[in-house]
Amino acid sequence: MTTSSLFIALCGVGWIVAYVEALRIGLKDKTYAIPFLTLALNFTWEIYYTIQGYHEFGYHVSTYVNFLWVLIDIGILYTYFRFGRKEVKGSDMQFYIQAFIFILSCFFIHHYTFQWLGIVKGALYSGFSINFVMSFLFIRLFYRRGGASGQSLIIAISKCFGTFSSTVLIGMIGSKTAGGVNKYILFLGLMIFVVDLFYIYLLAKEKKASPKKPIAIKD
Repeated sequence: MTTSSLFIALCGVGWIVAYVEALRIGLKDKTYAIPFLTLALNFTWEIYYTIQGYHEFGYHVSTYVNFLWVLIDIGILYTYFRFGRKEVKGSDMQFYIQAFIFILSCFFIHHYTFQWLGIVKGALYSGFSINFVMSFLFIRLFYRRGGASGQSLIIAISKCFGTFSSTVLIGMIGSKTAGGVNKYILFLGLMIFVVDLFYIYLLAKEKKASPKKPIAIKD
């Protein structure tokens, strides 16, 4: 395995753990664990670049990772449509139509980015931009819900780890496919890292402040 493939795999594992935990938390708490704006952008990004990646690179490790993300994101989308209605104002019809239109619009955004920047830069710049927005929306979700409902440290830490792995590869080590070291990705990735650390701090502080359940002692 090459260095590039190793870091792509580490990124993939980090995000897969985050997605699986988001699905578990969503079903457990009867809510959605990833803000819909970035969930829709991520889901469509993964579908679009899985298809384009297969056409361009065939059965590359990134193609497998993207495909796994798509499968798990289908489940997370289910939690949004199943439980997210209670957090969105408007009628049921408005809720579903708005979501469908936004998801469809995301495909056009990715297609335009792909046509403008190509597969590698298009995937990188749009992917890291979505990630950047997601970091802030997680913090907004924390404050909007008044705590850690529908969230967990596993999601936060895994997201941070997955993103930082790709930041190290693209922004520090450099990838031949991506054209070497990319300072823009390094800058954006480090900003994401700082915001993610703050989100982890919020969740850790909330968890520490939460009263612990007493342990039942059998006679």
